[in-house]
Amino acid sequence: MNLSRIIYLVGGAVLMAALLPSCDNKYTTLSPLEFRDAFSQDTLVQLVDVRTPEEWNEWHISGASNIDVKDEGFSQNAERELSKDRPVAVYCRGGVRSVTAAQTLAKLGFKNILNLDGGITAWREAGLPVTDQWDYLVFDGEDAPDFTVEIMEDETVYPEGYAGGGISAPTLTLSDLKGKVVMLQFTASWCSVCRKEMPHIESDIWQRHMQNNDFVLIGIDRDEPWEKMKDFIETTGITYPLGFDPECKIYDLYASHDSGITRNVLIGKDGKIVYRTRLYDEEQFSTLVAKIDELLGEQQ
Repeated sequence: MNLSRIIYLVGGAVLMAALLPSCDNKYTTLSPLEFRDAFSQDTLVQLVDVRTPEEWNEWHISGASNIDVKDEGFSQNAERELSKDRPVAVYCRGGVRSVTAAQTLAKLGFKNILNLDGGITAWREAGLPVTDQWDYLVFDGEDAPDFTVEIMEDETVYPEGYAGGGISAPTLTLSDLKGKVVMLQFTASWCSVCRKEMPHIESDIWQRHMQNNDFVLIGIDRDEPWEKMKDFIETTGITYPLGFDPECKIYDLYASHDSGITRNVLIGKDGKIVYRTRLYDEEQFSTLVAKIDELLGEQQ
């Protein structure tokens, strides 16, 4: 047997050993990309974050449930919440706690266990997305994803069912607004909470700052035709700009596609996210108003 054939066989054996669980550990450790492919291609995989609930709330891989491996009831919780007939994919912050979880699950009789090498830290370093308890894909302190939005105009005659794109209309590009304080409001006419919040945005934020050249407020409507948007504007009484978001492409930059609204994103003059809200919570909204005042150097 020649040397190249030996190298080929040895290399293949090493690869197979890396992808299959060892007899001792009974779990498979995968790189972030391998881990992603494992649960994204197999809908039966049960994805489990084994960190604390506080860590899970801050950010986690979308679709992951939370079972804290440090909790004394981890074994009981795992057996109650997970099926032994389906694969389980576990991860933690850096890869240590998930090994403990994988070993415990193996002892409990779970057969197909996947472990994320390096934890969610390695996952994020690989450029893979995470979400938080509100299904946001972006976080305070990060650069706001760039986009261009087409603004609906009352005087423009749109074709029936027009939902943005294809017509020469005023647009705003987020990166062009650097140096200004920008607030994004993600909304839709079918959202009752949006209808409740928007008059407050109009009176407490827009009317107070609309003359300030350092402030921009953009409502972004989720994939609706202009007829619904026009009625929406009239019934809520807003005067701030409302833009089209066909196929929710802008929304998908900021939050999980199937997650709910209303939600607001406040962006500082440096283009970084300062504050985010979800639904209409009076305390959150008051904090949003105060932060806008602070960024603009104004007092309420």
